Amino acid sequence: MQITRSVSDVRRSAFTLVELLVTIAVIGALIALLLPAVQAAREAARRATCTSNLKQLGLALQNYHSTHGTLPFGVGTDDDTIIATIGTLNARRYSTQTQLLAYLDQQALFNTLNFQVAPFFPYVSGHVGPSGEIGPNGTAARVVLGSYLCPSDLDRVESPWGHNNYRTCNGSTWSGRAGNGLFGQNSAIRFASVVDGLSSTAAFSERAKGTGSLGKLEQVSDLYNIPGAWSEEPFRDHCRGLSVRNLVKLQRNTDSGQNWLEGNMNWTRYNHVLPPGQHACKYGLTWNGVSMPASSRHPGGVNLAMADGSVRFIVESIAPATWSALATIRGGEVVSDF
Repeated sequence: MQITRSVSDVRRSAFTLVELLVTIAVIGALIALLLPAVQAAREAARRATCTSNLKQLGLALQNYHSTHGTLPFGVGTDDDTIIATIGTLNARRYSTQTQLLAYLDQQALFNTLNFQVAPFFPYVSGHVGPSGEIGPNGTAARVVLGSYLCPSDLDRVESPWGHNNYRTCNGSTWSGRAGNGLFGQNSAIRFASVVDGLSSTAAFSERAKGTGSLGKLEQVSDLYNIPGAWSEEPFRDHCRGLSVRNLVKLQRNTDSGQNWLEGNMNWTRYNHVLPPGQHACKYGLTWNGVSMPASSRHPGGVNLAMADGSVRFIVESIAPATWSALATIRGGEVVSDF
């Protein structure tokens, strides 16, 4: 038997415009509620990967020390005097990251490097030739290494090299040379020399990569050049107090983390002059006076790998004295809970 439906039945089975708008509004509200949770879950996964990367670096340090009896240096030699230079072909400013390659399953990559020449020979300081020529280390330096990159960060640096997020700790002072941390210039620190304790001494932390562009301030990654004559304490306080109005007037570097090959303070090292998330400032050139704090794209803080291989998440509000104490190997400070 055929059943026919009346026009009124058909009309009752359809959505009215009001019902459709209400449904869309409800779906929109649900998406608005769920999106922050999804984003938080994604960031939690990225942060976990970042923590894992730092743990791998900590294990690589342990294995390097077991093999050589010392830790690698933070940066190799150069021919600078009291006044720093951009770099010369006499420099051997290789980074800790370069020395750890063989302990991160990158022995073949390590074997391709020629440590007898300047890192970017025949050019200096990350340069390439006018037609894009690269030297004997150029092919290796182009390799992108996931273990040196935090997935929470953006990658906008305009350089042909493999970039870097993870920095070695030079110490708590503004000196970019010897420092008082695990990784100074031509340093060779033994674990037995870390009298402050391995679990209370910083090895690696993060720093956000730069934008490669002067078009927009990026306070989490830019390096600001402060003119004038300074001593360390007023330099630190001035850097910390810079406002956006001050920052836009200053010359700045935007190439943070542009390669993992060279031990430049703006590429592969950091210090504890200021707590995480504060401004990075240099006095003249970056070797003789610099605040290069840890920073990240994680909300509220940074990951910190300790000399014993453990990794802690450090909030940006950490007490400055505690943060400073974590950078030294024999400062004798009493480190409170962090």
